Amino acid sequence: MYISSLVTITSYISLSTAITVTYNGFYDDDTVPVAELACWKDGRIVEGQDWATVGEVTYQIAGHEGVDRPDSPLCGSCWSLSYGDTSRSVLVLHSAQAGSGFETSLTVMNSLTRGKAGQLGRVNITAYRTESLDCGIATEPTEEERKMVVGGNWYSNWFYDNFT
Repeated sequence: MYISSLVTITSYISLSTAITVTYNGFYDDDTVPVAELACWKDGRIVEGQDWATVGEVTYQIAGHEGVDRPDSPLCGSCWSLSYGDTSRSVLVLHSAQAGSGFETSLTVMNSLTRGKAGQLGRVNITAYRTESLDCGIATEPTEEERKMVVGGNWYSNWFYDNFT
């Protein structure tokens, strides 16, 4: 009986560990080269994207405490961050320098906290990993998927090639 109570208490403690988000002006500086981001590898940061500066990245980006090298499995992952009833999707491209959890731009944190990022500094959030499409990153369709969409005839191929 005591052991099961101890296990229950331990599981509650581990579930209550807070994931946090804070902001860093680094993410607001559009002139920062993407080569300075922790996920930079072999001249590229996300497959199929040729960004040169943070300002060229069209997605909301963030750092995550678990990113420690360019080939980290978290690099290029999409996360939904929720604070209260507000959620934002962020693309992880860097390591979080300010401790545990996530680090993002003042703009993203203000949108989560309704303009109170400067006042709050760091907040507890709910975060979960989502599909890359939620962050605006779509992969090229496979040849089989393309045939299903296109239909396999010359005019469908022409339309698909010229208008998609």
